[in-house]
Amino acid sequence: MCAQEIEDRKERALYYLSRTLVGAELNYLPIEKICLALMFAVQKLRYYMQAHTIHVVSKADPIMYILSRPVLSGRLAKWAVLLKHASRVEISDDLPGEEIFYVDVLPPWQMYFDGAARQDGDGDGVVFVTPQNHLMPYVFTLTQLCTNNMAEYQTLILSLQMAIEIGVRDMDIYADSKLVVNQVLGEYEVKKEDLIPYHQRTLQLLNQLDDIHVGHVPRSANKLADALANLAATLALGA
Repeated sequence: MCAQEIEDRKERALYYLSRTLVGAELNYLPIEKICLALMFAVQKLRYYMQAHTIHVVSKADPIMYILSRPVLSGRLAKWAVLLKHASRVEISDDLPGEEIFYVDVLPPWQMYFDGAARQDGDGDGVVFVTPQNHLMPYVFTLTQLCTNNMAEYQTLILSLQMAIEIGVRDMDIYADSKLVVNQVLGEYEVKKEDLIPYHQRTLQLLNQLDDIHVGHVPRSANKLADALANLAATLALGA
């Protein structure tokens, strides 16, 4: 609701807005649903906001949540652009007569992956860590022989496809392959032609996520994914 204060500090309703959450919006964090409501209002009421100073009253701080993120991508980047255009927007946590509640912002998903290439079979292992610290381990057996780097890329691609299918939007991705990590980050050039299609497909999938971090970890920190990949490769021997 957009309201105007009249005499005796009473409010007169000017405009009502509402919409239904659809698709991936149903899986947004509580704070992101508040951000979505604010962005919807900014778009629909932009003419009011351009002509007047608007005080946003909310039980959480959507503006701070959007602008304080170290890396903006996907919907967060779009929301930040909208906020910059609404330059006179202010936020207040003053809610007379109501108790302020705090929205817990859950950490992003984590994904650890590893690929193992052998002469007789290839295996992939991936471990998802949910925001509630639940482990979700998976193994894949590849029937086509490939190099270690190709196996790493195939593991990453399969893992990203799984993450997208279950509705993951924000994720920290870790691997012990320095080459693959730095190629994905754009710090290394992809020189081998057989890796170029894998690299391009990986970037396509990453663009479907909203907020990602890709990092290198030593093999000692990736033991579970490494063990799963070796297990899958061993199982391939009897396939």
